[in-house]
Amino acid sequence: MIKIKNIPLSISVASIIFTIPTLSLAQNIELADISITATKTEVATSESPASISVVNEKKLENKSVQRVDKALDDIAGVYVRSDNDNTPSSWNNTVILRGIPQYYRTAVLVDGVAINNSFSGGVNWSNIPVDDIQQIEVVKGPFSSLYGGNAMGGVINVITKKPTEQEIFIRTGYGSNNYKNLSIVHRNKLTENIGISLNYDNKSSDGYIQDLVVKTTTTGVGGTAVSGAIPTTTSTGAKAYIVGDKGEKSWKQQNFGAKIYYDIDDNQELIFGYTYHTHETEFNHFNTYLTDAVGNPVYSGSVQLDPTSKSTLSESNFLFGPNGEDVSKYTLGYKNYISDVISLKIDTGYNDYRYWYISTGATATSGAGKYTDLPNEKTYVSAQMDFAITDNNLLVVGVDLNKNELHKQVNTLSNWTDENTKTALRYKSEGRSTTKAIFLQDTINVTDKIVTYLGGRYDLWETDGFVNDVDNTVTTTYNTREESQFSPKLSVVYLSSKDTTFRTSIGKAFRAPSLSDLYSDWYSGATLYKADPALKPESVTSWEIGFEHKFSTNTFLKSTYYENYLTDLMYSTVVSPTLNEKRNAGKAEIKGIEIEINQNINDNINIFANYTYNKTEITENISNPALVGNEITYSPKHQYNIGLNAKVGKWSGSLIGKYVDDLTTKDDNTDVVKDVSGSYEEHLTVDTKINYEIKKGIKASLAINNMFDKEYYQSSLTPGRTVYAELAFKF
Repeated sequence: MIKIKNIPLSISVASIIFTIPTLSLAQNIELADISITATKTEVATSESPASISVVNEKKLENKSVQRVDKALDDIAGVYVRSDNDNTPSSWNNTVILRGIPQYYRTAVLVDGVAINNSFSGGVNWSNIPVDDIQQIEVVKGPFSSLYGGNAMGGVINVITKKPTEQEIFIRTGYGSNNYKNLSIVHRNKLTENIGISLNYDNKSSDGYIQDLVVKTTTTGVGGTAVSGAIPTTTSTGAKAYIVGDKGEKSWKQQNFGAKIYYDIDDNQELIFGYTYHTHETEFNHFNTYLTDAVGNPVYSGSVQLDPTSKSTLSESNFLFGPNGEDVSKYTLGYKNYISDVISLKIDTGYNDYRYWYISTGATATSGAGKYTDLPNEKTYVSAQMDFAITDNNLLVVGVDLNKNELHKQVNTLSNWTDENTKTALRYKSEGRSTTKAIFLQDTINVTDKIVTYLGGRYDLWETDGFVNDVDNTVTTTYNTREESQFSPKLSVVYLSSKDTTFRTSIGKAFRAPSLSDLYSDWYSGATLYKADPALKPESVTSWEIGFEHKFSTNTFLKSTYYENYLTDLMYSTVVSPTLNEKRNAGKAEIKGIEIEINQNINDNINIFANYTYNKTEITENISNPALVGNEITYSPKHQYNIGLNAKVGKWSGSLIGKYVDDLTTKDDNTDVVKDVSGSYEEHLTVDTKINYEIKKGIKASLAINNMFDKEYYQSSLTPGRTVYAELAFKF
């Protein structure tokens, strides 16, 4: 059963988990199943009020994880959408839980503190150092009762390592697309009371060709007769040709982090942290596939693509501008085990996100462009107290304060290839939002076999801002307005035996509009995507029922059925061919099931398989009633994973197959062609990684992703087979 009494600082759950790497694989699977995320207190996952998956240090080592989201792509109920080339991005690399779409509906934490940015709620997974991770906890289902906004699909909490002794860890490797990686981590217990943790990594890649230039056609004759065009269609089936590509997408990034741990006494701890991340991405020289009658390349003008079809090209069709981000985060945490029955935890911090991108001009070397600067900031304070009222009753009470700010600015560039040529201010917007919250959770051991969790959170959200028009001539100011949300949750866990658990829960979660939703207009070609400062929060009501059982044959079986009902869903609604508006337009429902099986063959060999099914449906859309009955976008119906983890002598590694169904990206579900640019097609890929311990403290590894070189689209082309070799040193 759950032990209510507080764990002393010196034997905290983090310290317990730190010993895991010295144990066998089978023991890892047993002992790593301890979570602090679902209840904000330490609890065994078998007794948790939610379905939890734990990625421990051994699993991280056995997979090729260069960016943290890749550690999650074989977990039941989790869909990872990315370009698979380790590219840093807050927008392209998306993790969604239980079919609830888009990156901003999943709360992502590091050591219990949310890292979703203030602009859109996105997460740049590249700014979390892989070698500093103790374990990752994936808690599925709505958790606004404890964590507020963004936790509609669930919560992902990355728990970092604490220093217990002096150690230095160095990894360096090289792989496909000229991918280079150097990572250094140093942890040390300087004195009995003071510890430090430092990390640095530097990664870069030449990238690969992923964005094709696709042109639709009109019927007629005229223009330059060309050869080299590749027949295709759009995802909706319209006739089109591939006429070139935008070149290789190269990138580089750096991370630096430092933490100081100070044990004030046996019961009090102070932690100060600072992290810095920077990256930049750019496309190299484009390629046209078209040539005229004498072999000259063609990339502009009117062209005859076949005897009856023509199109018009411009050099700008082949261009894509650079983008990048700088992120600084400051954290200060305090823990105090006041007595055997009372503890206090306070977290404060400030996050500064500096994202930017450049819109291209007319040619590859010149032409007016735009520089868009999206600085956004987050300041937060969170305080939590735990009271062991009796041996069978633990009460958690907390308050949160979050403040988000956006200062968007768009300037003209007289030459888009030189960011120092800024001229006129074209557009400016500012927005602010503040959330004040109080939350409570009561854990009661009703009997030796029944545990109940009753929680609720009240959030008061307010926002204000202003927006200029696209010529910076008219300013519209939006006065402060407020919305409140109450998010309850009730869970019952029945431990029918030491090996069998049944659980059921019902709860509500919400997401307030992001500052991007409210105050950030933007263009894609001639189409204006307009924000709406009057948006209200969207919410989901969910319930689930599930069980897990450990058989005497070292087999673990787990299954969960769930239903999600979303209301006030935000849509980008097509108003006209040149205008899309963000609106609270819809309702939707998701019904799904997760099935997992894990088998320990012996202490050194483990096999696993899981399957996820999500049936999604739009049940209301007041802006476009014709969408009712359609599937939700960006949510695959079927997923399954099957894998093997093994350790034999000095060898260890994994072999994992992953299947993801195709999905729709259009509300009207008209993107029915799935093997073309712009589509998301089904794919089955196989990844492997082999580790070899050369001697104590030195390991070599070889990883192959997409072993069988499966070609498929996730809107853009994926990179095919990639290979990565690495050396790791531990001192």
